[in-house]
Amino acid sequence: MDRAPVAIFIPDPDGIDKQIYIDAKSVFDFELEARPVLQVLVGKALDQALVEVTEEWEMEQLYKHKRTFKQLRESELLET
Repeated sequence: MDRAPVAIFIPDPDGIDKQIYIDAKSVFDFELEARPVLQVLVGKALDQALVEVTEEWEMEQLYKHKRTFKQLRESELLET
């Protein structure tokens, strides 16, 4: 036997539908509002990266200086 397709149950909506009017000028403009925040975040990230690179360079220079000093001290100790 052929049967009719099963009907999908859609409940009646609760409450009353309402509308809101929003002025286009009062809506959040993402491009305008997010730009200063992104500039600060990117600026701070770049500053932190520069600090880290500078620290790494200083540590490398200190290691080279220590190594040179150690070699010089060992050569002086061998002479005496």
